[in-house]
Amino acid sequence: MKNAGRGSTRSVFLFCFVIVGVCCAQQENCTDPCGKPTAWQDFNNFTLKMTTPGDSGYSFWQGQFDKEANDIQVSVETSKTGKVVKGKLLMIGGRVMAVQGPIVEPGYEIDAMDAVVLELQLVTKLLARVLPEGPSTVKFAQIIDYADGKTGIQIATPSAGGMIQPPWHVVGVVKAAQADVIQYELTLTSKIDKRDAGGRNESVISLVGTLSNSKNARLDDQLALDSWTLFGVGVQTRKQQNSTYYDYSAAPATTNYKTVSDVRKKLAEQDYPGEADTSKDFTGFWKTDCDNAFGLQIIRHDPDGKYSVVFCGPGGCGDADSGKPGTFITKDSHYQVISEDELKVHGGDGWETYRRCTKDTHPVLKFKRP
Repeated sequence: MKNAGRGSTRSVFLFCFVIVGVCCAQQENCTDPCGKPTAWQDFNNFTLKMTTPGDSGYSFWQGQFDKEANDIQVSVETSKTGKVVKGKLLMIGGRVMAVQGPIVEPGYEIDAMDAVVLELQLVTKLLARVLPEGPSTVKFAQIIDYADGKTGIQIATPSAGGMIQPPWHVVGVVKAAQADVIQYELTLTSKIDKRDAGGRNESVISLVGTLSNSKNARLDDQLALDSWTLFGVGVQTRKQQNSTYYDYSAAPATTNYKTVSDVRKKLAEQDYPGEADTSKDFTGFWKTDCDNAFGLQIIRHDPDGKYSVVFCGPGGCGDADSGKPGTFITKDSHYQVISEDELKVHGGDGWETYRRCTKDTHPVLKFKRP
């Protein structure tokens, strides 16, 4: 189900990691799979256990998130071949990830956060399809038996995504355990492109847990980070022969943060928006190479003339209302204005040149097939 965005470009200050995810609004025939925001996404506290029938392994997550601060905190427990591994994940301000415990794979640390966010998105989107009127309608245990043979379910983060292909079928039960707490037990059967070792071309997973609300899900500013391993989240680059490859992922932090407050102060320094320049309009879609299937969407965002600058690719666009505040671009330290159609953008590996390929801010983006 996961389809990481390896080989595409994103920038740490342009696009923050958000738990509500992104959607492929510019991709053809994606309106229904992406779905519209629903009340099922309003919960900020969750438990989620994912299993596969016939397999003793499992993944269990318990966490909460603050959309305003873009903070995420998750306890992780996984079991494979009888070995249980535990740890914790934090996302601070959407741009710095912290890890405790042996729960990440070196070089792919962002995958641990992607896993929980994608599965939580799947739960809320399934519930939105099955119970579109929202959680307020769940007054007693409701038996779920719902099938869709035409429309899939799109899930995505800045660094990964996937599609539950139709036909899919979900069964189970949803009930109100107490005030503002929803319990769910769901078994999802869906089509997969390739047959597994047993010759089956379908996936079956069980999703069990709770959704609720916490009054304060923001990370404590005084939380000490000395026992955590820290990573900056955003564009990472690597050079191979004459090419530069881009990947939205996590890399070891280069700043020594002692507390969460230190992280917030540093992010605030990075968010200086620059100065207004009415002589230029940067609206459009920008790429390092206009043949690429990914780039930067720049749109007027605030009444005072600031722009939102977010990464887009075939898997989706970022949310202009989350992450880094709007920017004037001019005299913002993350940009160098060469002309109205050419910018230098500072990312994790220095400056990259972007050119405006079109003034259309929602072009269809597709990777070319070899």
